[in-house]
Amino acid sequence: MNTALPTLYAPTTDADFLRVFNRLCVALREPPDDTGMTQQTYFELLHDLPFTALEAGATALMRESGRRFFPTSAEWRTAAEMAQTAQLKAALTHREEPWHFDDDECRDSGWREHVCDGVADGPCGRAKKHAPHPYVTPCLCRTINRSYQRRSRFGAGA
Repeated sequence: MNTALPTLYAPTTDADFLRVFNRLCVALREPPDDTGMTQQTYFELLHDLPFTALEAGATALMRESGRRFFPTSAEWRTAAEMAQTAQLKAALTHREEPWHFDDDECRDSGWREHVCDGVADGPCGRAKKHAPHPYVTPCLCRTINRSYQRRSRFGAGA
């Protein structure tokens, strides 16, 4: 099981947010907010985002070419959501073991390939003598093959 997914959803705490907010202020040369109102407003608008996404969004904003002003809360949210999408894709594509077919016989297609030598009453079922040809039969793994089951539920393109 992938252990990276739960950490991607860890909520943002006030202390964590303040640390990222201050880093962003320093990087973009934002004057300090002595009242704390700006930080509190941003926290109220962004605290529902996971901390890893919020932090990655802030880093992306700091690295953004040509950025001269502190981002609006909407800009920060957009950057955080884009970062979260990238993090989720990376977490979901990570494999603990190398990829392999569930069934090497059919290569998870659900069909076993055979070659008929053209004899009458041969394995393909034709009654008369005919030219050699390839043919397929349903694979016995269909009921237990996870890859085949997934494709049959969602279509071959999914």
